[in-house]
Amino acid sequence: MLTREKIFLGENINNIKLRVTYYARVSTDTDEQLNSLENQTNYFENYIKENNNWTYIPGYIDEGLSGSTVKNRYNFLRMIEDAKRGLFDLIITKEVSRFSRNLSDSIKYTQMLLQYNVGVYFQTNGINTFDPNSEFILNMMGSVAQEEVKRLSLRVKWGHKNAIKRGRILGSNNITGYQKNNGKLTVDENEAIKVRKIFTLYASGKYGLNKLARELYRQNITNSNNNIYDKETLKRILENPKYKGYYRGHTTEIIDYRLKRRIIIPKNEQLIYKDDSIPQIVSEELWEEANQILRKRSTQIKGKKIKITTYPYTNKLFCKEHNSSFYRKISRKEKVTYSCNLYLKNGVKACYSPIINEDDLNSIIRIILNNILWDYREKIEKSLIIMYEDIMKLNDCNQKYLKELTSRKKKILELYINNNLSQEDFKIYNDDCNKKINNLKSENHYQDFRKIRNYLSSLLYFEDISKYIDKLLNKIIISCIDKRRECIRLEIYLKIKQTVPNFLYNSKNKSYYVEFL
Repeated sequence: MLTREKIFLGENINNIKLRVTYYARVSTDTDEQLNSLENQTNYFENYIKENNNWTYIPGYIDEGLSGSTVKNRYNFLRMIEDAKRGLFDLIITKEVSRFSRNLSDSIKYTQMLLQYNVGVYFQTNGINTFDPNSEFILNMMGSVAQEEVKRLSLRVKWGHKNAIKRGRILGSNNITGYQKNNGKLTVDENEAIKVRKIFTLYASGKYGLNKLARELYRQNITNSNNNIYDKETLKRILENPKYKGYYRGHTTEIIDYRLKRRIIIPKNEQLIYKDDSIPQIVSEELWEEANQILRKRSTQIKGKKIKITTYPYTNKLFCKEHNSSFYRKISRKEKVTYSCNLYLKNGVKACYSPIINEDDLNSIIRIILNNILWDYREKIEKSLIIMYEDIMKLNDCNQKYLKELTSRKKKILELYINNNLSQEDFKIYNDDCNKKINNLKSENHYQDFRKIRNYLSSLLYFEDISKYIDKLLNKIIISCIDKRRECIRLEIYLKIKQTVPNFLYNSKNKSYYVEFL
């Protein structure tokens, strides 16, 4: 008789022989809460073991995770899977809100567990899901728990609004041009120079965002990582009203407290007002002038599909003489080269810097990366040799086992012919041998090894260098040697902490050597 039927007939759950586990969770990782978790687990373990009718099954514990959803509760989901596999009959947990504060999740998982004849006993609430009346009670309890999360979400929103009214600056501490302390902003003059330059150049109307980024880089004005500014960062700076001394709040809002789904509030609904506690970096007039241009250009391109093509060396090659970008060019013979922007516009009189071939650049970067990662490659290759030896041993074992299974098949056939084995048993044993033989034949560890080796080889020897340029290369400063354009000096800067000597290259005879600093 199933447990549910026994409960329906009036049997007490404590008197039924069951395999029992528990689920415990705390919603934060503070010492006090983790202490509470330890007390919970000790209590449940003793509680289960004290009942002679119950067999103790080790429990499931999640630490420091929210109860509003189960998505990130690894051990909760593992418990559900173990229940499907029939590893226990009953789960004990403290209360509905420990199991899940989301009503739909509570109902969904308790009903799913009952399909696999597994019940949940919510001890504090006195709810046993084997009881036919439990679903009605659980609905009520789950509704209360769900309201608790909703009220918490509203309290957080109220706290944010109250902080905004008091003029406290919420959000990121990393605002270019400012330092933030105890919710108040002060001007960082070193950074403020960048902000003023951005607004002044853009308000001139001579620069789009991409062109502005290049001009800033030419003037040695870079982002916090010493790289060229990207378009979106410049746009965020220009649109930020703090720079003209205005407060901006209520920029986003959580619209689903259960899924924590956040939306961006339209600009006309955000809270923006003049705030004397926020120091100005640019004048209101300059800010408005720059934003008028930004809005006009945004309107012009709105609805247009603009495809921006970037290449591995885009914004990474710079002329040493003029600090301008090198641009990509494809000749009629489809030869790809890079040249200084000034040279491309006005010829050799404007800039005498060299022209460099993309294939030559790839070869140079490959040489540098191979030298830097030589030690790592040796270690990986040694690991591959060990892996190969292990695979050969495994294949030898598989061959021995294959012979053993073939021999076993013959013996099973002999037993059947001599009437020592029924037709039904012969089919079971013979099918089992065939299945194992087919599995062994389908396994080709050497083939798997070759795939791994070939993949690692392509990575280690940089066969497709374009994959690594953006991740590893910061910039290359290019100049000619002794006014000879075929003799090229490359000052290479990587994103990793690795010093690279200057690379001297002759584009005519393809020779090179390194210049140690």
